[in-house]
Amino acid sequence: MRCKPIFFSAIATSITVLVILPPAYPLPIPAWKISQQDGNPLPQTTPFIYVSPNPNPKGDGSPNNPYSSVTTALANKPIAGTVIQLQQGVYSAETGEEFPLRIPAGVTLRGEPTVRGINTVIKGGGKFISPSFASQNITVLTDNGARIEGLTITNPNTRGTAVWVESSKQVAVSNNTFINSDREGVFLTGNADAIVDNNLFKKNGANGLSAVGSSTGDIRNNTFESTGFGLAIGQKSRVTVSNNNILNNTDGIIISNLSAPTLRNNLITDSQRNGVVILKDRKGYPTPDLGTSTSLGKNIFRNNLGKDLNNNSGVTQVAVGNELDPTKIAGDIAFVGEAPTTPAAQTPTQPFVPATTSALQSVNGNSAITNPTATTNTGSSNGNTGLDSVEITRSPQPSFNRPVTPPTALAPSKSSIFIEPLPEVPAVTSSQLTSTQTTSAQTTRDQSATTIPPSNNSVKTTVTPSSKISQNPNEILIDRDPIPVIPPQPVTPPRSQFIPNDPPAQTPPVTPTTPTFIQTPVPYPVPYNAKLAALVPPPAKDTTPYLVVIPSADDEILNRVRSAVPSARIIPSRFGNIIMVQGYPDRDRAEVLKTLMRSAIGVDARVVYQGNL
Repeated sequence: MRCKPIFFSAIATSITVLVILPPAYPLPIPAWKISQQDGNPLPQTTPFIYVSPNPNPKGDGSPNNPYSSVTTALANKPIAGTVIQLQQGVYSAETGEEFPLRIPAGVTLRGEPTVRGINTVIKGGGKFISPSFASQNITVLTDNGARIEGLTITNPNTRGTAVWVESSKQVAVSNNTFINSDREGVFLTGNADAIVDNNLFKKNGANGLSAVGSSTGDIRNNTFESTGFGLAIGQKSRVTVSNNNILNNTDGIIISNLSAPTLRNNLITDSQRNGVVILKDRKGYPTPDLGTSTSLGKNIFRNNLGKDLNNNSGVTQVAVGNELDPTKIAGDIAFVGEAPTTPAAQTPTQPFVPATTSALQSVNGNSAITNPTATTNTGSSNGNTGLDSVEITRSPQPSFNRPVTPPTALAPSKSSIFIEPLPEVPAVTSSQLTSTQTTSAQTTRDQSATTIPPSNNSVKTTVTPSSKISQNPNEILIDRDPIPVIPPQPVTPPRSQFIPNDPPAQTPPVTPTTPTFIQTPVPYPVPYNAKLAALVPPPAKDTTPYLVVIPSADDEILNRVRSAVPSARIIPSRFGNIIMVQGYPDRDRAEVLKTLMRSAIGVDARVVYQGNL
C-alpha cells in the first residue's frame, strides 16, 4: 500500500507536464494558405488570398469566401510572398477594380498559368505618372520582385499599356496573354530588370513589348503576333531576346537609339515589311549583338515581305550564324567577327548641320539558305505606340561629322522590288505613276492613293538642305542627336500633253482627227519616296498630343517632307508658322518619325507636346 501515493503522484505530474508543454505537432494551416497550382504546392508558410469577380461585400479572402476584386485584396496590404489567386472571370471597373493595380514587392498575381489565363481576364486601365515618361494609362504596375502569372490582360483605353515595369528589379511576367491593348502589352523602362517568359502578345495596337531606358532582362520563349512592331527596343536598353516566335507583324524587331540588345534563336517570319530594322541614331549606334563567331546568332528569318535584315544605322553590324535570305539584306553587314559592333566613344556635340552627302551602305553577306517564297501577310498595325517623356531642352541641335567616303552600294537582286539599296523597306503596296489627261503624280501606299501636288513656287529638279532651318532658342524640343543625311535624288515623272495629229483648217472648219498623248519630261520637285514612306509609323485615329514638327515654313522643306508624309502641312504656333509632319497619341512612334526625317530627309525635325505650341 505504500507504493500507491507514489504512483498517483507520478500520474499527476505527467498530466501537469502535458498541459504546460506545447503540442508536438503544429496546428493545421488553413487550406487557402497552401498552393494548389500546377501540382507543385508552395511551402506551407505561403499565404494565399482568393479573389472572385462576383459581388461579395463580406468576403475575407478564403477559398469559399473570396474578395470581390483585386483592388480589395491589395487594400489589405499583402506581404511579400503572398499569392493573390484569381478565380475565372473578367475583372474590370464594372466589377469594382480601380486601375492601375499596383502589385507590391514580392507579391504574385496569379490566374491559370497552364492555359495562359484564357479564362481569367483583367480589362481596363488608369492614369499613372511615370518618373521617366510622364502621364500614362496602364493596367498593372509592378514593384520589386512582383510576379504576374496566368492572366489575360488588356487595356483598350487610348495609349493603353497592359503591364508597366518602372525601374523594378527581379520582376517575372510568365504564362500570360497580352491582347488588344491600344498600345503595347509590356513596357520596360528606367532601370527595370525583368524576365518575360512564355507569354502570348497578339493584336496590340503598337508594340508587343517595348524596352527603353536602361532596362535589362530576358525576353524569352514568347510569341509576338499580328502587331505593329513585335518588339521595339530603344534608348539604352540591353535586354536579351531569345527563343521567341515573332510572326506576322508589320516589322518584327525595331532597334534604335543607343540600345544594345542581344538576339539569339528567334524565329522572325511573315513580316509585312522587315524582320529586323536597325535605325540610325548618332555616330556608331545602335550596337545590337546579332551573333558572333564565338556565339552564333541562330536567328531564323522566313517569308518577310521586305528585308530580313535592314541595317539603316550607318554602322557595320556583325551578324554571324543566322539563317536569312542573302537577297533580303540592306546596309553594311559583317558575317564574321569575334564580337558585336563596338560602341562609338561619346564625343562633345556640335550644332546641328544637315549633311550634304548620302550614306548608302554596302551589303557583303553570303549567309545562304534556300530563298523562301514570300507570302502576303495579314498582320495589322494601328500605329499608336509610345514613349511619353516631356524632357525639354533649349539648346541647338547636336550632330556628328558624316563619313568621308560612303561605302559602295550593292546592285539590287532580281527578286528585289526596289531599285535603290538603302533603305530597302517596301511599302505594303507598290507605288505606281500613271499618266492621265492632266498632269498628276499618284502613288499607292497602304492600299490608298495619295496625290502629291508640286509647290506653286518651286520647280527645282534637285533637293538640297535648306539654310532656313530655325534655331529659335525658345522652342521646346526633344532630341537624341541622330545623323542627318541628304534625301534621295528626285526623279522626273512624265507629264501627259495633248497634241492633235492634224490641227483644224482655217476654212472650211474640219473636225480634228483622233488625238494622241505624248509623254514629255517635266521638272517635278517632290517625287513620292515609297521606300521612306514605308518606314513612317502609320497614323492613329487620335493624332495628339505628340507632334513631329519642323521649325520652318519653307516651301522647299515642306515639299521634301511630303515626299514621305503627304499630309504634312504648315500650321501657326506661338513661335510663328511651322511645318507639322504628323501627330501621334504616343511618343515613341513620333520619335521614330523624327529620326527618319532627320536621317533620310535632312531636316531639323523635333517632337513637341501639342500644349507647348
